[in-house]
Amino acid sequence: MLIFIPMLSSAQVNNYLSYHRDIVRAEEYLANQQFKESLAIYNSLSNRYEHVFRRDLKVAAQISAHINDADQLFYFLEQGMKNGWTLKEIKKSKNIKAYQNHSFWQKLKDNQLEYEKEFHKNLNEPLRAEIKAMFGQDQKRALRVALTPVQKWRERYTNRKFVPNNRSQVRRINQIIDEIGYPGEKIIGDKSWATVIISHNEHDTIYKELRPKLYKAFEKGELSAIDLAMIETWRVVVDTERKDQGFAIWEQTINAREASHADSLRQSIGLRSIALNNKLILLGKELGMNFFLSPFHGGLITVKE
Repeated sequence: MLIFIPMLSSAQVNNYLSYHRDIVRAEEYLANQQFKESLAIYNSLSNRYEHVFRRDLKVAAQISAHINDADQLFYFLEQGMKNGWTLKEIKKSKNIKAYQNHSFWQKLKDNQLEYEKEFHKNLNEPLRAEIKAMFGQDQKRALRVALTPVQKWRERYTNRKFVPNNRSQVRRINQIIDEIGYPGEKIIGDKSWATVIISHNEHDTIYKELRPKLYKAFEKGELSAIDLAMIETWRVVVDTERKDQGFAIWEQTINAREASHADSLRQSIGLRSIALNNKLILLGKELGMNFFLSPFHGGLITVKE
């Protein structure tokens, strides 16, 4: 099955498609252990783009720690905390832990509330609360489906409760995109809630209307490349009964034809190739760093000839 990718105009290329292509360049330097060159690209993002994704601030902070650049580390930690990265989460980063006795660490601790206030002042809080509640409903029903042991009962609950609720939620998200924008990290401070809800939407006519809006949201920095790829991949894998692996974003084994197709899709939205993805996974394990490459997996994508 061929996946049609909405075309991006030359004017649009200067926005977040360009951002994600810059990230790939930074990741290529990183994979070759050219850390300063990689960090220079991450450092330039805030000067050229309205929104820098939290994931990229986390990667830049770890690179700074690895090359013992305390000034850059403090900068990216501070920017990350202003963008929703908590000190509790930061402490989980192995190579950043070594800096807890540094003079700047106390400043981060003292300013936690100020950073949190700055993070929330830039968000649409009513919308954040609405999408969070929707996500809670989605997860509650998804868990009910997963825990129902008898297939007949599971299918009945899915068709009577889960599917109608999900379709209603996705139509609401479609309306929100029209009125406000995509409810993701940039607008509500969370990248996962709406993405997961949309990913659960199967065999529904609304996606034909929603899909070009997702690409527009991507161009504006409201939706990251990996989250767009996740939505698209989940959709096509379900619709084709796994005959098409889409962007191939999970830990899996695919053939050379599927890999070539996936890399073509990845390139179209500025997402790293499968080969680069695998190199970064191995490097992350070697250095004890987390590059946040995909929503759910930390394993290699194996390509069989």
